[in-house]
Amino acid sequence: MTFIFLLGGAAAIYIAMLMFRLAAVALPLYAGIGISIYLIGRDFGYPASIAAGLLVGALILFAGRALCAVLPPFYRAIVAAVFAGPAGFAGYQAAKGLAGLAIGGGYALEVLGFAGALAAAVAAWRGLGTAERHRTRDGAIGRA
Repeated sequence: MTFIFLLGGAAAIYIAMLMFRLAAVALPLYAGIGISIYLIGRDFGYPASIAAGLLVGALILFAGRALCAVLPPFYRAIVAAVFAGPAGFAGYQAAKGLAGLAIGGGYALEVLGFAGALAAAVAAWRGLGTAERHRTRDGAIGRA
């Protein structure tokens, strides 16, 4: 029985880590799903709408990372904030939903939801590559 509790705890921690890692790409995910639903409503068919959604999501993620790699710090922070907003919303909903399974409601549930929002927004901010960069000996840009 103790072994089952240990495995359940490890699985819960892994799911929480996966949740925050996926929340970091919430903006490309929302955009991809949105374009897919729009195209399905316009009778483009499922394969075309799914392909277009994947393409749009990948392009938005690539554009965000590319912009953060070349822009000065102020503009990089603006791009990262655009990505962190939807990630915070997704983190709030996910943390509140998971905590709602164990807590009946009230202020504690809201506090855990906001903590999840903050964690997901920070994960998106860091995942976009906004950490300070430095040049290596061969001139390439790397992380500090």
